[in-house]
Amino acid sequence: MEFKKIQLNGFKSFADKTNFLIENGLTGIVGPNGCGKSNIVESLRWVMGETSAKSMRGSGMEDVIFSGTSNKASKNIAEVSVTVTNEKNEGPIQYRELDEVNVRRKIEKDKGSKFYINDKEVRARDAQMFFADLSTGAHSPSMISQGRIGAIVTAKPADRRAILEEAAGISGLHVRRHEAELRLNAAENNLKRADELRRQQERQLVNLQKQAEEAARYKNMSEEIKKIEAGLYYLKLLEIDKEIKIENEINVEAETEVTDFNNKIADLENLIKTETEKVTPLREKNIENLSKIQRLNLELQSLDEENTRIQDEIENIKKTLQTFEEDIGREKGIVIDANSNEKRLKEEKNELIEIDSKYYETEKQSDNDLNTSKDKLQSEIEKVKELINSQKNQEAISALDNCKLLIEAYAGSYSKNENIKKESVKRNERIKVIDTEIESWKNLLSNSEKMVSQLTERRSKLNDQLSKLDNQPKLQAEKKGQITEGLRISEEEKKENEEIINSTDEKIENLRLQLNEIQEQSIQIRERKASSGATVEGLKKRKNDLIDRINSELNLSEENILENSNLFGVEELPDAVNQEDLLDKKKQEREKLGSVNLKADEETNKYETEIKKMESDRGDLVTAILKLKESINELNQKGRERLIEAFDKVDRKFNEVYTKLFNGGSAKLELVDADDPLEAGLEMLVSPPGKRLQSITLLSGGEQALTALSLIFAVFLTNPSPICVLDEVDAPLDDANVTRFCNLLDELTKITDTKFIIVTHHALTMSKMNRLYGVTMPEKGISQLVAVDLQKAESMVA
Repeated sequence: MEFKKIQLNGFKSFADKTNFLIENGLTGIVGPNGCGKSNIVESLRWVMGETSAKSMRGSGMEDVIFSGTSNKASKNIAEVSVTVTNEKNEGPIQYRELDEVNVRRKIEKDKGSKFYINDKEVRARDAQMFFADLSTGAHSPSMISQGRIGAIVTAKPADRRAILEEAAGISGLHVRRHEAELRLNAAENNLKRADELRRQQERQLVNLQKQAEEAARYKNMSEEIKKIEAGLYYLKLLEIDKEIKIENEINVEAETEVTDFNNKIADLENLIKTETEKVTPLREKNIENLSKIQRLNLELQSLDEENTRIQDEIENIKKTLQTFEEDIGREKGIVIDANSNEKRLKEEKNELIEIDSKYYETEKQSDNDLNTSKDKLQSEIEKVKELINSQKNQEAISALDNCKLLIEAYAGSYSKNENIKKESVKRNERIKVIDTEIESWKNLLSNSEKMVSQLTERRSKLNDQLSKLDNQPKLQAEKKGQITEGLRISEEEKKENEEIINSTDEKIENLRLQLNEIQEQSIQIRERKASSGATVEGLKKRKNDLIDRINSELNLSEENILENSNLFGVEELPDAVNQEDLLDKKKQEREKLGSVNLKADEETNKYETEIKKMESDRGDLVTAILKLKESINELNQKGRERLIEAFDKVDRKFNEVYTKLFNGGSAKLELVDADDPLEAGLEMLVSPPGKRLQSITLLSGGEQALTALSLIFAVFLTNPSPICVLDEVDAPLDDANVTRFCNLLDELTKITDTKFIIVTHHALTMSKMNRLYGVTMPEKGISQLVAVDLQKAESMVA
């Protein structure tokens, strides 16, 4: 199987969906510190089933969800998926027929995480086993995160054995053996509990057998009591049948009396019906007369009201005519006033116009005098200015005196001219007012003339209406006489009918009294009959209830109760009281037996069946335990063989890789601390060039890193993993060692199908990569990938 792609969405600093393609050869991940390079490595470990939040550099597993930035909101879900192709039909059995497998892990806040394989939800262990069968996983030696190199160096030999198990390909085998051991322990515990439970059941069975004997005596006595109870119930049924017979006789006698009373009641009801049919038409006729009388009274009342209304209307019309006369006189007065005022205003207007024409010449002469005075004054002022400019002061003073006279003359002309103009303006304003008043009086005159015409027309109509109303009282009197006569006739007919109705009602009332008396007697008989019937029904119900009780308590019926009782075959039956005394006596004898387990027989059979089943189940458990032990032994045997075989291979490869990386020296592996390879630890004994064989902890940091890498690469050469992640493992190496490290990586890519992902800051390591992924943060707190294929770039340059 080949890893093809990692897809991250909302995981740590990768807020948006990001695809990381895993190609053949060496893939480098570069970028400044804190940009999120190691988040890609951790996403791969997380999707492989990592359960430790601490190893994810968080306090809780929900810390892997993108927590947001100042410009981007946080998310509620983080998701990582790995796509694995299977062109060679390899891997776990259940996935060998698939061309592609997609493993996805999703975590949601407050809901935990879920695993999916090809979009089907699976357990975390299923996902972990899938990767373990591929010789990889979250804690696989092929996943070398920051600090893991140092951890391999300082790890205990027993912990370091996991690397050897990875080379042997028994990581999944080890997990399966652990599960088998857990099942074995559970089966052995179940066997112990089953044996203890069986011993308890056997002790309980002995007690139940004793209780079954007591229950048998109890049941025999209960059977005898049941027969006595059946006899008692039989005697009670006989008593009830006797009472039912007596009540039926009473019921037949009452039925005969009820029939006689019903005949009498029918005769009286027919007589009442006949008399009622005679008087019904008279009642209906009286109702019609009563309605007619009410209608005629209403008509009389309406005529009186109409007559009053007509008189009121005549008075109102007369008052209205008088008002019209007054209004017409007033409007005619207004017409006279309007004509006289209009004439007066026109005369005043003509006088003002004549005066204004006379003053026109005077105003014109005043304007000429004013202009002449103004011109003289202006000329004299110019003359003074010339004298002053010529410095003829004496003449100028004389001229100024003359100016004063001219100014006074001009002021007098100006005052006279203004007075003439004001008088002219007043006359013109008065003329305008007169025109307005004349127009107003004309409108008033027109309106008054129209009003006089309208009032005169309305007065004529009212006079016509008054003439019509004067004839109404005579017509009303004639109509009132006709209604009064009809009212008298209807009242006389009503009185005659009431006399007949009263006498008939009295006769019907007597008949009804007789009917009520007979009905009372009939009711008493019916009540006696109903009481007897109810008593019979009650007795039958008592009998049915008793039969139901017999059926429920004794499981007997009315037909077979005697033959199942102690009275069967007895000629002289006892009374119920003696039978009940016998029953009480037998019950007291049964109570002396005390508490009895009536289900002891059933429980005894049940316990015997369960004990047999337990013996059968115990045999199955023993068989399962033997099979589990065989399986565990088989797994251990295979594990030891494969582990020893892998140990030999890894030991040789470890020495080969070590001498390449150190350019000399020697190295070997040893199993320590236990004889069983599956429990033994793994110790590394190395000798760098020019140094004695010594423990790895005594080496320098760079030497320890190269030694740990030698062991890891030796594992790859023995059992190549489909993917290897190296997170800044070249950090402690100098340039020469980095070169040898990169050359070894290049060689591994040629002889294995392992795909390498290397996180590095070293320029020399970057130059040896087939492609680079740059991790950047264009927006603070959000990582993005930029891919560069170095092989294609080199070919383009060439």
